[in-house]
Amino acid sequence: MAIRLYQYFTFAFALLAVTATSRAETDAERRTRILTQTKMNVVTELTGPASEFKGDGDPTTIEIVFLTKKSDGPSRVSDDGEVIFLYKASDKTQQRLIERAFEIRLAREENET
Repeated sequence: MAIRLYQYFTFAFALLAVTATSRAETDAERRTRILTQTKMNVVTELTGPASEFKGDGDPTTIEIVFLTKKSDGPSRVSDDGEVIFLYKASDKTQQRLIERAFEIRLAREENET
């Protein structure tokens, strides 16, 4: 009886493990995970031109770089969605750029899976 019960629990546990690992993350779950895990780092002073700025390389952060010189270019998001450059950006522009950074991150993660 104990062996049969043990076999039942072993089978049930294995089935549960397979079910849990085979369940794919939904788009909504992936979006929520990325939104909640992403941290924002603010850079207020650049030591060189914005074109030479190197991000921290951490895929769980977005760096917001406040530009003080017009020569550093317009407000924009880096191609990888890791850095948002802001030059005298309105609240609406800031929001649009943050949304764009997350769109890039979501698309990148979708392509990796």
